[in-house]
Amino acid sequence: MSVVRNKKTFSIGLLMLLSFVLCYVGMMSPNFGNGRNGLQYADDMFNSLSKGSAYFIEDAQKVADGQKGKNINLTIKASSHEDAVKWGALYTTAGATVTVKESSVTIDGDYGEILGAVVADSDFMYHNDSKSLENKYGYNGREATYNWNSSLKKIDAELKAKSQFKEEFDLVKVQQKALEPAYNYYGVEIKKVSENKFSLAFLLCFYLIYTVWYGFGLYYLFDGLGIVIAKSKKKEA
Repeated sequence: MSVVRNKKTFSIGLLMLLSFVLCYVGMMSPNFGNGRNGLQYADDMFNSLSKGSAYFIEDAQKVADGQKGKNINLTIKASSHEDAVKWGALYTTAGATVTVKESSVTIDGDYGEILGAVVADSDFMYHNDSKSLENKYGYNGREATYNWNSSLKKIDAELKAKSQFKEEFDLVKVQQKALEPAYNYYGVEIKKVSENKFSLAFLLCFYLIYTVWYGFGLYYLFDGLGIVIAKSKKKEA
């Protein structure tokens, strides 16, 4: 005895699910450039578009400029002497007077110039230019960006302890607007939404249609098998 109750809807559901699987196999094949599958291509596209909308270097530079002429003199502690030396190189290049003793780094310099150096390095890294930082500091650009962030967190704590809240607030803004996007998006190609409207619209529409496609395929298949959801009958008192 056949379990199919409605051949028409069963056939439609089966055809939709089979085509769904074939489409999925095609998406997972490495045919979307640079050995990527469809999911990786879409992920890279959205990351690139997201990066294109996260360029706030000019805003960060205005924050840094607002702190020019203000001096900071404080001591921060790294996790090792080697890290302290690397931190010192960052602030020395930014124009500050730096003293490294064991794992401690004493920094005396123009706060605005220091923040400006962070913004400049962040701009290089945002544009995937690690080489410029390597030439400045003598080691990997991404590590230099990480060291900026680590040392700035220590400075943040020192500024809070001294109740220098305006300086601390501006430091956080530079981190959020320049340093963090530069580090997180390093290596990602920059694409603007305005220049990729068709690709974005296609990906979003395809995702919506593909999801509905699978759902209706299951619906028709189960309907053809006679599997339906019915309201339970009310029990008589």
